[in-house]
Amino acid sequence: MAGNPQERVALVTGASRGIGAAASLALASRGFLPVLAVRDPASAAEALAAIESQGLRAASVRCDVSDEGSVRDAVAECLRLAGRIDALVNNAGRIDPIGKLVDTDPQAWAAAVAVNLVGPYRMAHAALPALARSARACIVNVSTGAAHMPREGWSAYCSAKAGLAMLTRCLAGEYPQVATYGFQPGVVDTDMQVRIRASGINEISRIPRANLAPPDRPAAFIAWLCDTRPADLVGQDLTVNDQALQQRVQESA
Repeated sequence: MAGNPQERVALVTGASRGIGAAASLALASRGFLPVLAVRDPASAAEALAAIESQGLRAASVRCDVSDEGSVRDAVAECLRLAGRIDALVNNAGRIDPIGKLVDTDPQAWAAAVAVNLVGPYRMAHAALPALARSARACIVNVSTGAAHMPREGWSAYCSAKAGLAMLTRCLAGEYPQVATYGFQPGVVDTDMQVRIRASGINEISRIPRANLAPPDRPAAFIAWLCDTRPADLVGQDLTVNDQALQQRVQESA
């Protein structure tokens, strides 16, 4: 698939389901060609079908954000398929290991940091040369309120996401031509929330599923950031619960 030279391209990690899949559809609706970066290409079939059912285009590449070679190959394949990268959405993440610090496995703890923090670094490192060639380049790092508020049993997740919030600020300062944002999607009905509820370890695990937001809510915010690149928000760790931000997204829909 060769991309239209006038069509913006968004590379989205963790895009087979949940927020990543919904963000890919929202980006396609705003005129992007989403390239879904997933560990298993077969897992992207449903998300691709949902986009194509709307008469929109999408593609997928194999990518494990915890593996440097896989990340480099994914970026190269995205460029081969679409010819450019205008937006990078670092959405891939993991909540495990859940448990008080001394009860966690050190290798699992390090693996969580590799996905939630080192993964976005690797993606940005590999994609920035291509992003720098775009006149409207953007990076959105999917963050969490847990980056700023510790939660019992989530030491790996909270620590890695706190690091990601600082990485957002570093990218914004070092590469001002690439609009970089952090974005906290809130408590969303995803597979990650299934694992959280099963753990029963903190107050988030006790939120009824009926009270969780659908993935298309944060997806709309992510697509809006990539599309409009608001200069006044660059470098910030934004939250879906910000009413002023909600109004701006709704007005642009």
